[in-house]
Order: sequence, then structure tokens, then C-alpha cells
Amino acid sequence: MLKVHTGSRSIKDYTGIIPHAEFEKILSLSNKLKGLKVLHINATAFGGGVAEILHTLVPLMNDVGLSADWKVIEGTQEFFELTKRMHNALQGKEDDLTEKDIELFMNITRKNSDVNFGEYDVVVIHDPQPVAIPAVVNKGSAKLAWRCHIDTSTPNKKFMAFINSFMKHYDAGIFTLKRYAGQLSIERLYEIPPSIDPLSDKNRELTQEELKKSIEKLKIDPSRPVITQVSRFDPWKDPKGVVDTYRNLKKNHPELQLLLIGSMATDDPEGWEIYEDLLRYVGMDYDIKVLTNLNSIGNIEVNAAQKLSQVVLQKSLREGFALTVSEALWKGTPVVGGNVGGIPLQIIQNVNGYLVNSVEEATKYTDTLLKDPILREKMGNKGKEIVRDKFLITRHLKDYLELFRDLVR
Repeated sequence: MLKVHTGSRSIKDYTGIIPHAEFEKILSLSNKLKGLKVLHINATAFGGGVAEILHTLVPLMNDVGLSADWKVIEGTQEFFELTKRMHNALQGKEDDLTEKDIELFMNITRKNSDVNFGEYDVVVIHDPQPVAIPAVVNKGSAKLAWRCHIDTSTPNKKFMAFINSFMKHYDAGIFTLKRYAGQLSIERLYEIPPSIDPLSDKNRELTQEELKKSIEKLKIDPSRPVITQVSRFDPWKDPKGVVDTYRNLKKNHPELQLLLIGSMATDDPEGWEIYEDLLRYVGMDYDIKVLTNLNSIGNIEVNAAQKLSQVVLQKSLREGFALTVSEALWKGTPVVGGNVGGIPLQIIQNVNGYLVNSVEEATKYTDTLLKDPILREKMGNKGKEIVRDKFLITRHLKDYLELFRDLVR
């Protein structure tokens, strides 16, 4: 298991962004937990929302007086192919979990048993990849929580039974919504939605020079309308549905451009297949740009794309939360999103965007926004305030402090 080294963060830097009462609540909670030793374990240090959150959350925990570490498991290509299947199956996809799959999973788990839970008061294990670690490591007096970032309310039963076999080792389960837990056999459940860091490169205010350079990297014409989807290359994100929406819109908006931006994560080998298939589906339309971190598209470019777009889409078919919705709303850009998972937590219909169930609905509402700049501004302003109230990293930190307080008292 590898330790992740994070940069530093100061809770004081957020005092001008969050209400004073929120700041005081965080300090009050953290004062009661000084020196608490916390370990987070997940599958990757880069790519995807979990890693992004931990890169801010872990140093903030340390800044307010906890002693927090972050470690990632090591696995083979075959293992991560299996855990991506597991990820999809837990969201309801048909698949079969074989004895060979279980043997592979447990072999990699045992190879990541070089961790001493006895050094910590609380251990938070994120998602299915490391879920079995407590079965091969003595937990000692540590309190264990499994943090599942996906919606497992209608899972493949065979895969859920496998996950459930490890729940006896855990003291609590954490989900974006409690109903996501579905058939999970653990009594103590906590509801903690994800969050964004308003001070990160992906979400802070950009300089004019940064915007100019980003436009060059994104290869867009800022004088023409742009719509964007930012997500992993994943079938549940429905990238082809986004392309179909764009093609429908192109009839009435011939100048329209589409950005499809994704990152390749080490624990998501399926992403390459979806990416290559998407390129074939896009074909020779040069107004569509399919971009990744391999094209030197990083956080600043994603920030600029969400800021410069007239509309951001997140047309997911299944979804845990979709941090990209809050990212776009924080920049004052309205969002048209799939009416699934955690997206309805962030989008209020006709207030800061639209919830849709089909390509036709996505086309209709995106067209409405493209035609009405006053409506876009009104919805964008409302969206930013909703994110400030509910989906910033400081609220996330407070939720974890309350969880730790409950577990150890």
C-alpha cells in the first residue's frame, strides 16, 4: 500500500467564502477531536472525484488538529478490470461473479495487508476496491467506516452479497444518500454528499491570461456558443447521448461547439474502450472536441471550459453524485443533467438548470438556455448560491468531524 503525500490547506482561507457560523462550527468540532488519528484508503491518487476530494480533505483535517493519512492500494490491470465490472454491477448491470474473480480479488487484498489499523482511531475505506482489507488486517480498537460513492440501491445481487460478506468488519457505512445503501447489511448509516474545493485550480477564479491559454488548448472559438460535458469515459455518463443532443441542437444552432472532457484514471481500464468508441461515434465533426489529461487538459482547462460554456451537460444514466454539476454551478453556468442519483440534489428544476430523462428533453432544455442569455445568468447565479450553501469542501469536513465524534465517543 502506498502513502499519498498531499499539499497543505488552511481552513482560514475559506473564511471569506463560507458563513462565519459554519467556520465556528468546524473549529468547535475539531477542538474536541485534537490528535485523532485517521486513515483514508482508496484505489487511486489521481483521476476521479474521490481522489480530488481527498487531496483537499486530508490536509484540511490535519490543519484543524487531526492526524490524517491517505493510502492507496496497489493492483494489477486484471484486478482493476474486475473492480470496474464490480462498480457497474453494484449499479445494476448484469454480470456473473466467479470463483476465479473472488480468488483474484482476495489475492490482491492480501498483498495490500501491509497496514497497521492499530495506529489509527478511525479508518475510512472508500469504494469496492479495498473493501476486503479489514478481512485480512486486524482492526484492533480502530473504528472502521466504508464510504461507498456509488448508488447500490438496485444492485446485481451476487456482487452485493460479496460486498455484504465484509460488512461485519465495519462500524458504519457512508453514502451520498442513505437510500443508496439498499441491501447493505450494516445498521449504522451516514449521509455525506461529496463536495468541491472553491480554492482549487478547477474551481477558483482564473486570470484573463489563464483563460486565453485555456481557449488555445481547448481549441474552441469563444465567439461561438459552447456546450460541455466533463466526466469519466463511462457508459453510465452517456457520452453518445450528449453527442446526439449536440447533433439535434446543431440544426438550429449551426455555430454550436461541443467539448467532451474526461480523465483517464489508473483504476478504470474500461475508460480506454469507451474513449476509443466515442471517437468513432464523433467521426469527422471538427466542432466536437474529445479531450483528456493526455492532451494536457488539466484542472485549469476544465475550469475554463465550464466557465466559458453557455450550458454544461451531465447526461448520466446512473450516478452517485456528479461533482461536475457543482463545479459548473459554482462558475455560474446552468446545468442540464440526468434525473438520476445525486444530480437532483444539486439541480432544482427551472431554478438553476433542468433535470432530463432523454436526449429529446436534453435537446429541448439546452435549446431554451442557448436562446436566452438572461435566463442563463439568472440560473447560474442561483446555482452558485446553492453550491455555496450545500456542496463546498468545508461542509464535507464538518460532516466527517461529526461522524468521527459519533464513532469514537
